[in-house]
Amino acid sequence: MSSQTPRHKVERVAQKYGLVGIGDELVDNWGSKPSDKSVRELAADFNFEITDAALREAGVVLDQDVVKSIAEQLADDANSVTASAFTNRDVDLKTVGESLVTYQSVHDYLCDIRNQEYSESVRSKSQLITDLRELQGRAETVDSQTVSKLIARDDVDDPAPNVNIDVTALCPVCNTTTDLLDYLEHGGCPSPECSGTV
Repeated sequence: MSSQTPRHKVERVAQKYGLVGIGDELVDNWGSKPSDKSVRELAADFNFEITDAALREAGVVLDQDVVKSIAEQLADDANSVTASAFTNRDVDLKTVGESLVTYQSVHDYLCDIRNQEYSESVRSKSQLITDLRELQGRAETVDSQTVSKLIARDDVDDPAPNVNIDVTALCPVCNTTTDLLDYLEHGGCPSPECSGTV
């Protein structure tokens, strides 16, 4: 039974890069405890481990933050990290990028292969807000990378602008506009007019 080809991409990639036990780590870190992570966070962790393993196999040892940045770029676009960064090193960035997984793939692995059950509704308010904050930060990173690419191609003039993504909430009662994260953390509209109705 153990000689069979793994059924799921998470298993196949983990086996390819020798990441023993990473499937169990995904299971252990997914749940409703405050210390648990979302599938997006788990996918990012998994992709970090894959990227780090591939680089180390080629003799490239980098700071964790650098590896994390490379993994994020490869997850967005396998061609976004140039091979010139690893001159004289046998690092197939395209293959590494193709090995990375999406959060949906991690979710399917946990539910379909590991038979885990988890309802998003049991996640705490703070966990959900943290997820949203990370998504906004991720969007800023992707937008900044896109701007940099366009500038490099002379499609957009230098210098690059600072990219900030602000999502607002418009209160249907008082029409006050508030930062969405502040709105959620407050539990509703924070304006004095609505303080008695929240």
